[in-house]
Amino acid sequence: MSSAPRRLVVIRHAKAAAPDGSDHERPLVDSGIADATALGHWLRERTIVADVVLCSTAVRTRETWAAIVAASGEGALVAHDQRIYNASVDTLLSVVREEAGHARTVVLVGHSPGIPGLAAVLSEGQPYDDATRAVESGFPTCTAAVIEVDVPWSKLSAGTGRVVAVHTARADDSA
Repeated sequence: MSSAPRRLVVIRHAKAAAPDGSDHERPLVDSGIADATALGHWLRERTIVADVVLCSTAVRTRETWAAIVAASGEGALVAHDQRIYNASVDTLLSVVREEAGHARTVVLVGHSPGIPGLAAVLSEGQPYDDATRAVESGFPTCTAAVIEVDVPWSKLSAGTGRVVAVHTARADDSA
């Protein structure tokens, strides 16, 4: 197996409609679809291609990933997992440990506060730089953090990752 670091890309879903009934069934609004499309372009430009995608079963996370795939042209095996829906950091760690297998790059699409919390916990002890500052300063909708991991997925825990990039996608960004 390669000695290159594994990569975990954690994504908070794009902007969804206001609650009107079931939270689980909230779809993306038009600007959310446009932002997720912009995130797909950002991932493609950085040649970030998932081997495995772990996605919440909520409509807004599924629609976020679908827009990313449509824009990036990259697909991967997607596991829709109910445990990711509004999950705690500990639950998200368990899901990745159990489901990542031999993947080099895993994408996890979920919700706040679990997704930003996971990025913060994995990067505990990392030097304070622009990437860690970005994680701490907020994790708006349609934000992705790219985290390099040197341990096997089964050993994923606090402090075992380095945030190497954080991006909040907005369709109206020119960059």
